[in-house]
Amino acid sequence: MDELKKLVLALKAFQDLDHEMQIPTMLSYIYPAMQNPNKPLTIKGVSQKTGVKQSSASRNVMAFTEVTRHRTEGHNLLKTEENPMFRTEKLITLTDEGERFKEKLIEILEKNE
Repeated sequence: MDELKKLVLALKAFQDLDHEMQIPTMLSYIYPAMQNPNKPLTIKGVSQKTGVKQSSASRNVMAFTEVTRHRTEGHNLLKTEENPMFRTEKLITLTDEGERFKEKLIEILEKNE
């Protein structure tokens, strides 16, 4: 039961960012956060892992960047950069704020209660 309480707290951390955030959008942050920073995930990789179309994955990732697809302020947890080796590919990495949010989630999940 404690594990489910931790899950609820982790989900609430996402809800604090956006009360209406859906699971695929949350996963669009979690999967890049799980990656080795030296081997960033791509939009295509997020699409494959979350089971959504690439356009949806791109939109979901953009919710966590500095500016959303609607040109409004985003959560600034992720940044995307063109892959210099394959220019049509976008590499996803965590911002400093994204690293702090990752640590917050880990702290919630590791808490011994």
